[in-house]
Amino acid sequence: MKVFITALFLICCLSSSSPAEPSGLKDVYQKSFAIGAALPGPRMPAGEVDLLKRNFSIITAENLMKPKYLQPAEGGFEFAAADGFMDFAKTNQFEVHGHTLVWHNQCPEWIFKDGDQPASRERVLERMTKHVSSVVGRYKGRIKSWDVVNEAIDNDPGDNDLRKSPWFLATGADYIAEAFRAARRADPGAILYYNDFDIEKPDKREKTLRLIRRLKATKVPLDGIGIQGHWSLDRIDLNDIEAAIIAFHAEGLRVSITELDMNVITEKTGDPFAQSCPPGVLLKQAEQYAGLFRLFHKHADKIDRVTFWGLHDGQSWLNHSPRKRTNHPLLWARDLSAKPALQSVMSATTDGLPSLGTESLETPSTAPNPRP
Repeated sequence: MKVFITALFLICCLSSSSPAEPSGLKDVYQKSFAIGAALPGPRMPAGEVDLLKRNFSIITAENLMKPKYLQPAEGGFEFAAADGFMDFAKTNQFEVHGHTLVWHNQCPEWIFKDGDQPASRERVLERMTKHVSSVVGRYKGRIKSWDVVNEAIDNDPGDNDLRKSPWFLATGADYIAEAFRAARRADPGAILYYNDFDIEKPDKREKTLRLIRRLKATKVPLDGIGIQGHWSLDRIDLNDIEAAIIAFHAEGLRVSITELDMNVITEKTGDPFAQSCPPGVLLKQAEQYAGLFRLFHKHADKIDRVTFWGLHDGQSWLNHSPRKRTNHPLLWARDLSAKPALQSVMSATTDGLPSLGTESLETPSTAPNPRP
């Protein structure tokens, strides 16, 4: 009971000033890096728009700029939703990061087929180049940066550096270089990223570094690396994350944290936090976010952007992947109230953030974080 009361007291202390915070996240980190959010689309309630404008300077379309939605049939580009997103950004003075041009998921099957047969290598590359050129060219000068290629590195330990995706099976490794070259031709001023998850971990980090060096050796226009921050409450290795930031920056690349959230559910079944998130979990989350942002602030000279994958808990993809459940991964709750994690992130640039004492509280089991 004493621990429970202490937890509630700390939550109240951390939350007390957050509803009327004098400045938002983007202001706190203005001299460090840009703060971004991924959004499902441009249609949002007024309260969400206000929250977004107060705290973020750059936005990303979570899904609607992926190939499946922009070109569902060959030559049949559908730009209405993406154009609406760009109009929203302009009206509200947000910069835009584009996500994503080439990915094995949410990619239409026609790209890899000629009738009932597999398309030739040349045909697949031609279609990819046309897609990249058309999309990037349409938004030339209006989209600041792009995730050009997404999740091409093999995630399993071993000798295979590249994922055996439909892209790889059709073209070998060539699609990666050609995608970046097409994007550069379409918009010479855009910042071009490779984006992936788990690339902070030693094995996958080394695979990513080998890819970077191969691309650089052939003068492929790669500008930056996106470290997807889909981390789990009790499985965050700050040493690995720091090593990755340093290693990628040492290759002459911009570094961004691109899809930040924190899964608080480690059970493989059920919906344990359907009614509310326990105080101990909220405190642990606040402490983990504080540790991350202390690290990001420490390496602000290497990091260009930190983007949260969603605005509030109700928007998160973690509510339906890998199964339907009620997750609480972000800084704002479903009702837009600030969580303890918000104040811990706001305070992470100072030395005065107190320890939350979560070592004395119950935390979830150490089951691995499920991937999409």
